[in-house]
Amino acid sequence: MREVQLKAAHPGWRLNTGRMNKPALCVVAALMSLLLGACSSSGGGGHHPTSNSSTITASSASITISSFAYTGDLTVKAGAKVTVTNKDGVPHTLTDKATMKFDTGTISPNSSGTFTAPTKPGSYPFGCRFHPDMKGTLIVQ
Repeated sequence: MREVQLKAAHPGWRLNTGRMNKPALCVVAALMSLLLGACSSSGGGGHHPTSNSSTITASSASITISSFAYTGDLTVKAGAKVTVTNKDGVPHTLTDKATMKFDTGTISPNSSGTFTAPTKPGSYPFGCRFHPDMKGTLIVQ
């Protein structure tokens, strides 16, 4: 059997023989670890939720939680029933942070909860008890 010697096209280059060298393997492992850690974080600390605004004039309304964010600020009539749907893989709440006039309680992953909007018109900041970066405003008319 004849042995063939291969040469790289450039003196500084190495031919890829199908194996990864140790430094490259360490870099890949570190990057994968960081990516997986960011994806599985349940603390929400690395998330920067965005907020849109929606106006509802009916006697019921809905808001969705997805990717550690509410679908946005919500405008409702006084006393409206609000349904909150959690599409994340972790529990969340929608809780009145200032006056405690409404709270969904813990909403399990892929579940819904409801609350009744206050009867007094005004702006009510809300958030998640488990993830302080999650914020929004309920505007009662």
